[in-house]
Amino acid sequence: MPRATLILENAALRQQLAVALRSKAQPRLRRADRIFWVVLHRLWAGWPRALILVKPATVIGWHRQGFTALWRWKSRPGRPRIPRRHSAFIRRISADHPEWGEDRIAEELSAKFGIGHSGSTIRTYMGPRRSPPRGDQSWRSFVRNHARELWACDFLTQHTAAFTLAYVLVIMEIASRRIVHANVTTIPTLAWVQQQVREATPPRTTPRFLVHDNDAIYGQYRPSVRVVREGRPCRYRCHLDRWLHEVMAITGIPIPYGAPNASPHVERFMRTLREEALDHFLFLSIAHLRRVVNTYVAYYNGARPSQAIHAIPAPYPELRASPPAEGTLIALPVLGGLHHDYRLAA
Repeated sequence: MPRATLILENAALRQQLAVALRSKAQPRLRRADRIFWVVLHRLWAGWPRALILVKPATVIGWHRQGFTALWRWKSRPGRPRIPRRHSAFIRRISADHPEWGEDRIAEELSAKFGIGHSGSTIRTYMGPRRSPPRGDQSWRSFVRNHARELWACDFLTQHTAAFTLAYVLVIMEIASRRIVHANVTTIPTLAWVQQQVREATPPRTTPRFLVHDNDAIYGQYRPSVRVVREGRPCRYRCHLDRWLHEVMAITGIPIPYGAPNASPHVERFMRTLREEALDHFLFLSIAHLRRVVNTYVAYYNGARPSQAIHAIPAPYPELRASPPAEGTLIALPVLGGLHHDYRLAA
């Protein structure tokens, strides 16, 4: 027997002996053991004579699995990676100029370094990009900057004991959280909404903007209507916005579809009105519902501290003065004792 063959046979027998000594029960071959036999299968034709632990077909199966894994790795999807030097150039330029796009960086590399890569390849290796400054203010900034001239309105539905569906309209001043107007109806037509806006805007108290949702009550246009007024194009999404602009000199702002968080102030009041008043009564008529809503709105405006502004929206005259230094605590019942207005009496 040649010396090389003797060495390979000894190595095969010693390897199997090591596996047998390593395992107390049935011998378990590790990945390194399988690789050893796959390599030995390629180097020595007499390897089946020295194989004891497994069958020769098992070793051939390992070899085929390795061959399959190798070609799967070579045929993996995606583009091959570019040289590290090129990716370093891309990251450096992208970090120095986050406002540059992939096309600008591609032109820079091609003209000065002779490196040609597509824009999609360069985009893969670009560093994190800072968003460019907005040309316009965000919605939150708009609400904060125009809070004193911004009103919001919304509807709430409520059933009576006779299963009549009633609609509660609320108009709020955003800056002070004051409820400017509230009313109840069973037929919320566009003409009724327009009349409520007239009643809520006495002379010299007209807001500049009115935020509302995209309810069909406001008479939606499909599609939106474009009108030229005073040489400027105007776009209206509903009849109410056009009427507000042409008659009341108010700009109507409809919030996006399915985005109640765009008008969170009046939405939060609707929840407060329902949880602190409407859910505690069984309404016998529309007049009963209107009386409860008006009573709670008066309490909300004049005596209930708002956590949003840390104050009372429109306090009663006796609450605007400095509180007395001494006195007896009294509780004025609101809505039959559902809530209390606490005062100090001399």
